[in-house]
Amino acid sequence: MAQKQFETLQEMGIEDAYDIERYTSRIEGDTDILKIYFHRHQGEWFAKSKKFKFKRLHKNVRVNEGLVPYRATTESSPYFLRAVAELDQLVSADRNTATKKEQLLEELEHLEKVVARKMEDIRRQIDEI
Repeated sequence: MAQKQFETLQEMGIEDAYDIERYTSRIEGDTDILKIYFHRHQGEWFAKSKKFKFKRLHKNVRVNEGLVPYRATTESSPYFLRAVAELDQLVSADRNTATKKEQLLEELEHLEKVVARKMEDIRRQIDEI
């Protein structure tokens, strides 16, 4: 049943869809970026994640007002939208239990750790010069 239910995720190379903990998505230029985080198993130091990039579709939309009859715009690819819909099914229970404040605090803590590691790395590189 899981194979038919999460076909898009399987096509993307995700073997066990139920191992997904959460996901984030963002737009960079004309690309949708989807990052999927997996549950951390015992003995692992860091949670695993995979990043996927999807090219956005370019369209010209008719404008009723103004001097220009058409306006260029972009929209997410259908493949990206199917993947997000499947991910929503998987993480909806987790998303309902955690409050928005807790999620934001977790993201902030993660960002602080990443920035601290990057600063340490840059300082080390400066010391080596």
